[in-house]
Amino acid sequence: MQTDTAQPIQNQALDHVRELLATHWGEAKDSADEDGKFAIGLRITVQDGAPAKIKVKFSISKTVTDEIESHVDDPEQMNLL
Repeated sequence: MQTDTAQPIQNQALDHVRELLATHWGEAKDSADEDGKFAIGLRITVQDGAPAKIKVKFSISKTVTDEIESHVDDPEQMNLL
């Protein structure tokens, strides 16, 4: 008879997520853009077995958009004064 490990694995994963959020919330908030937006990515990897292995990866990301525009004269064209 196989025991159902889904609920204990999910509970442990949620505990890890809560711990990582509590630990890194300030860093994530500090990475916010001008509109106050920031992103937190979570990846949960589970290897089911006895014992099951759980790995939770926490990523903070900020989208940076920058732009530069310039004009380059064609060296083959004459400059008009």
